[in-house]
Amino acid sequence: MVSSGIRQALKIAAALLALAATAVAPGAALAAEADTSAARQRELIDTIQEILSRDGPYSPNLLEPLTALIVLYEEDGDDALAAVTIERARQVVRINEGLHTLEQVPYVQQLVRIERARGNDAAAWDFEQELLALVRRYPGDLRTVPVLREAAERNMDVLAAYLNGERPPELYLGCYYGGPAAGAGDCDSGQRKTAVQGMVADAQRSYSEAIAVLLRNELYDSDELRDMELQLLHGVDLVRRMSADEWRQFGSVVSPISGGYLAAIHELANWDLPYFGSASAVDGDAPRHVIRPHQVGDTYHRGQQSLQRLYAYDVAGSRPLLSQVNALVQMADWELLHSNNGTAVDGYELLLAALHEAGIDASQIDELFLPDVPVVLPAFEPNPFVRDETRQAAGHIDVAFYITKYGRGRGIEILDSGNAARQTRDRLVSLIMTSRFRPRPTNGEFRGATRVVARYYVYGGSSPGR
Repeated sequence: MVSSGIRQALKIAAALLALAATAVAPGAALAAEADTSAARQRELIDTIQEILSRDGPYSPNLLEPLTALIVLYEEDGDDALAAVTIERARQVVRINEGLHTLEQVPYVQQLVRIERARGNDAAAWDFEQELLALVRRYPGDLRTVPVLREAAERNMDVLAAYLNGERPPELYLGCYYGGPAAGAGDCDSGQRKTAVQGMVADAQRSYSEAIAVLLRNELYDSDELRDMELQLLHGVDLVRRMSADEWRQFGSVVSPISGGYLAAIHELANWDLPYFGSASAVDGDAPRHVIRPHQVGDTYHRGQQSLQRLYAYDVAGSRPLLSQVNALVQMADWELLHSNNGTAVDGYELLLAALHEAGIDASQIDELFLPDVPVVLPAFEPNPFVRDETRQAAGHIDVAFYITKYGRGRGIEILDSGNAARQTRDRLVSLIMTSRFRPRPTNGEFRGATRVVARYYVYGGSSPGR
């Protein structure tokens, strides 16, 4: 029986011989660039053959020429030879560094990219799962963060494609239709909400694990840490905004890795952050709520925990007081979104009073509570009333309405609709009626409704909404 190591050596040798034969075969004159590439390939092959003869098939000295050869193959579009050479380089790494070493990561990433480019979706998926299993063995190593984040972003891209009406191959490769609710082994069809939940869960698991790596290294002031927390919140809010009657508990997700997802979320929820005893002037207004096991999957508690962590990062990083207060205001916003109206208004009033006591300039306070553009909740999502400078506006609608004490839009009056179609105006009215807004104080108190005037920009093919 031929060992796997000998098979690998034979495979690379065959590939090298095939390349050598191609390089010297007669034919049409090659372009200067192709000549240079072929010459460099022959040079690398000669170096590899020399090392093989002198040091054997697993010499670490093979890695440098093999890696350079991989680059040349990819530049020439020869994915098959690149893949074979990558596998050979991986074998050398595993023999010399260990079976589960992180030094393999760049090679597996290349294999994922190559197989995806070749349309081998199943192979790309398998390599990606292998890659995730590998990096999850190193929960404290910062080198794993880009891998976990890339996987999470890939999950969200696949989800976006699915929500846009496509059927990406990952929908079936990840068996996102499957699970107990859909019947064992049924990966080809099922409920839309089950598929969405599974994709969000996989993305959130990877984001959570990447966040935990940064926390283990105490990188509380990292912009990347904040950005990934916001990505967690985007996923939670996506679930919240979908049919409330259908979703209710996010803990009911059906996913091939739902157990890992729940473990990652629970670990973050109970992380011991440098939270209290800080120099923050407002930290006493943000009691920490330790999450219970049955609350791990609930969207309300999930979002609450992320917002609390964002506040904790600001405190730990000694960010400006207004940044810390903004994080606290968004925690009150979250309460309002979940109809905890009294808790939300009490929080707004406490924070407003704290800002006045701290002597913060009135214009800075107004940026939070009385901005020119009304704040549509949650504030971490794009505000539909803020002009998108990357798009050409086809028109606008000027509208006046009242924001109630509890953030409801009422008493809507269209002031100027320009060239906007009636259907667009109607959708804008619906947007205002169904959204929640950050309440606006009058004389320092949140007592009644306040009138605002806003401009909504109309873009080609757009309609109001998020």
